[in-house]
Amino acid sequence: MNTPVDSARGSYKDPDARRRAPLGREPRLAISPDVLIRYNALVLDPATAVRVPGQSPIRPTVYIGDRLIVSATASEATKGALQEAAKRNGLQIVIEDRSRHRRTAELARRAGLQEFPALFSETVRLVPADSGPAAPPDAWLVLQTFRALIGQGDPGQRDVALDHLMTATPFVNSSPFVNGSPFVNGSPFVNGSPFVNGSPVSQYGQPGWGGRAPVAWTGQPPARRPELRPRRPVVAVLDTGVGMHPWLPEDIVLRNVSVLGVPVGLHDPLTDPEVTGVVDDPYEGVLDSDSGHGTFIAGLIRQACPDANILAIRVMPSDGAVAESDLLNAVKLLAIQQHTAQLNGDQSGVLDVVSMSLGYYHEQSDDMSFDPQLLGPLRALSHAGVAVVASAGNDATDRPMYPAAFTPYPGGQVGELETDAVPLISVGAFNPDQSIALFSNGGPWVACHRTGAALVSTFPVTFDASAQPSHRFSMPGEGWRETIDPDDFSSGFGTWSGTSFAAPVLAGELAQSLVEGKCGPLNEIDPPSSVSRMWTALAHRLGMTRP
Repeated sequence: MNTPVDSARGSYKDPDARRRAPLGREPRLAISPDVLIRYNALVLDPATAVRVPGQSPIRPTVYIGDRLIVSATASEATKGALQEAAKRNGLQIVIEDRSRHRRTAELARRAGLQEFPALFSETVRLVPADSGPAAPPDAWLVLQTFRALIGQGDPGQRDVALDHLMTATPFVNSSPFVNGSPFVNGSPFVNGSPFVNGSPVSQYGQPGWGGRAPVAWTGQPPARRPELRPRRPVVAVLDTGVGMHPWLPEDIVLRNVSVLGVPVGLHDPLTDPEVTGVVDDPYEGVLDSDSGHGTFIAGLIRQACPDANILAIRVMPSDGAVAESDLLNAVKLLAIQQHTAQLNGDQSGVLDVVSMSLGYYHEQSDDMSFDPQLLGPLRALSHAGVAVVASAGNDATDRPMYPAAFTPYPGGQVGELETDAVPLISVGAFNPDQSIALFSNGGPWVACHRTGAALVSTFPVTFDASAQPSHRFSMPGEGWRETIDPDDFSSGFGTWSGTSFAAPVLAGELAQSLVEGKCGPLNEIDPPSSVSRMWTALAHRLGMTRP
C-alpha cells in the first residue's frame, strides 16, 4: 500500500538508500550479564575480533568461551592442528570420555547408524595449560589460530566451529519478547532484548498489546478423539518443557523424554521453568523471561491439532538460552529415535514434526565454506520424513537466523529442495490482521508466515509470581475488589507474541493435515513413505511442490 510519503517521492532515488536498506540492520545481541556468566559466553565484536588474512567478513554473534564443536570427519591432522592452536594460546584441549556427545555417539553406533557421520560430532573444552593465573579461555582466538595454522582452503576448516549461544524467540520487554522474542517486553517478549522500550516493536511486549499477560478462556477445550487409528501424529517441541494444565495431561504430553534409555534434554526438577516460573530471581520473585514459553507453544499445537501427541523436550532453562552443542545433542537423539523406530517398524516411536522456537546468528553465514554442525542431524531427520519447523526471530532484520535459515533458498546453506527429504520450514510472524508483525525477521530465507502476535494459549496453572494488583480493597458484604494480577496465570491462559509462536502454529497445521487423511496412511513409517506423506502435507498447507 502506498503512503502519501511514498507517492510524493515518485521516482526519486535516495543517495543513502544503500545505508538504509530495508531490514538490513544488525540485530541487537542484548544478552544479560547473568546469562553470559552462566554459560561462560562471549560476544564477538567485529570491530575488535581477531581475523585471519583473506577471511570473509565477520558479523556479531554470541558463543561459549571455553568450548568448540568438532566434526566426526575431522582428520588426525586437523585434530593435531587444533591441539597446537590451543597450546599457542596457553590452553589445552580436554575431551570428556563421559560427555553427552560421547554417549550419544555410542548409542548411534549400537543402532547401526554409522552412515550418518553428523551424529558423531563432539565438543571439546578449552582449559588453561598451566596452574598459574590465566585469562578466561576464548574459543574464537583458538579457532582463528587453528585456521591460520591449516591454511585457507583446507577442508579441515569445516570441521571445527564455535559453540553458539542460542536464544528463544518470544516477545519479552527484552528476550523472548519481553521487549524481545516470543514477546515478553523481551524474547518471547519481555521489556528488554531483543527489543527495548524506545523501538516501536517494544509495544508487543506490553500487556494489552500482545505481551505476556493472563486472560480467561470461556470456550470448550479442543475436541480430541478418544482413539485414532492407525496412530496419532507426534510433534516434538524442543523448548522450556511443559507445565501443568488441564489441556496438557500425561496422555497427551510426554515429559522427561528418553531415547533408548538416554535422557533427552534437561530433567532436573529444581530448574524446571514451567513449575513456578520463578527460578532466576528468587529474591524478587518475578517471572523469568521465558517461563511458560514451552507450555504456551504446546497449547498452540493442541489448538491446531487436538489429536496430536506432544513430546516436551526441555532444552532451555527459564532464561531462554541454550548452548548450540546441547541442542545439537538433543536433535541427534531424536534422529536416532526416528531411524531406530523406522528400522524396527515401531509406530509408537516415530516423529512427524519437530518445532523449534530458538536460534542464533552465525558470524560468517555468507561464507559457504562454513559447515554448520547442527545442519547434519537436522538433515538426518529430514531424510527420515520429519518436518522441522523453526521460528525466524524477532529482531526485524534480514540477517539469517539459524536453524530457521537452513530452509532451502537460492544462496543459502541449503540451496535447493530435495525429492527424498522434507525441507526445513522457517516461519515469520503475522499480526492478528495478517499483516507482517513489525518485529518479525524477513528475507529470502523466511519461507512462510503464521499468526505470531497477540495469540492466546496455555500457561501453567501454577504460575503466580510476586507482582500484585495495582489496587485492592475489601468491600464490606462483598469481599475483595481488585485490578488484574499481572502474573497470576491460575486461569491457565494468557497472551504472548513472537515468531516463537508462529512456528508451532504451522507445526500443528502440518500434524492436522496428517490426521485428516489427505497425506497417506500413518502406519507406513518407512523413510520414503514418511517423506512422501509430509510433502503432501506441505503442499496442502503451503502450496509447496515436490521436486
